[in-house]
Amino acid sequence: MINSGETNEQSCLSPLDSARFIMERARHVSINISALQKLANMISCAMMNGECTPDDWIGSDVGPPKGDDQLTIDWIFLITSLNFSFWTDDNQHESYCRKYKNKIYYGYEALCVSINQALDEGIDIINAQYYSHITIDQLKYIFRSIENSSQLPMLNERLNILHETGSVLVKEYGGHFTRCIEQSGGSAVDLVELIVKKFPSYRDEAVYDGQRVSFYKRAQILVADIWGCFNGHGFGHFTDMDGLTMFADYRVPQVLSHEGVLVYSNELKRRLEKKEEIPYGDSDECEIRAGSILAVHLIVNQANEKIPLEKDTGEGGPRLNAPVVDVYLWRRRRELTHLYKQTPFHRTRSIFY
Repeated sequence: MINSGETNEQSCLSPLDSARFIMERARHVSINISALQKLANMISCAMMNGECTPDDWIGSDVGPPKGDDQLTIDWIFLITSLNFSFWTDDNQHESYCRKYKNKIYYGYEALCVSINQALDEGIDIINAQYYSHITIDQLKYIFRSIENSSQLPMLNERLNILHETGSVLVKEYGGHFTRCIEQSGGSAVDLVELIVKKFPSYRDEAVYDGQRVSFYKRAQILVADIWGCFNGHGFGHFTDMDGLTMFADYRVPQVLSHEGVLVYSNELKRRLEKKEEIPYGDSDECEIRAGSILAVHLIVNQANEKIPLEKDTGEGGPRLNAPVVDVYLWRRRRELTHLYKQTPFHRTRSIFY
């Protein structure tokens, strides 16, 4: 599935090669190198200050159950299978939220809280056998918003994904995603290949200028979440995390645009400012996502060049990779919402992000 070289209609390029292919031909998105270097400097400083690391990858309040590695993996797989499309339509004034321990959580974190509260109530939601046959009424109950009238978008699509992924897990992997990890032999890239091959709802591909391209946002974040949650050990031990890209969604591009790294044409700016919904696979959408992947790839290279050598070994200190930078930028956007909300994001309603 992941092909590193050929560029014909029959083959599908890897996410990084897709980004390069698209950005060589992009008409409405470009990368400002000076702004990119400025952001890379900030990120390299953040890493040296201990602010940009895989530590505490998933927050404790909304994270997976502790003490059972297989249960943790199955939780991460379930959450990632449902991790898409949290932005709010204009006709829905309130964002999807859930309250947990006297704190209100929104979007992705509200999804995590919903799953954890279902577990607290004795609902066997992490069990693939259960969710492969879950009903829409059961799903509506699990994702109810107690705090306001908001609803989780694309509930029917989420139901179909649960049926599909749960059935594949039960039939081919004994109901547990750990068996997929074991088949990958410690390779993050091979695990992404397996995921997009076996689970159609992870097959995040489009066609740009006649070429099949890929982004694999959820497949890559699934692998990265396992790596981060296990701190690179046990089920999270992968030898080639550098082979993954950032997770091309709508929030990190918003940050990159605000920081001046991604530059949009006037025509594209008008689409975003009008809050026009851009279809999945639209050339503008592909360019925004491709620009984000290539920009973060370049940021990682720039930032790593600035990490000083260790005195004793003469080798560089811990190196950044694209998943770590992605999570740093994603968290920065959440922490500085008041700043970044001034910059419009692209609105694409999709199961892939």
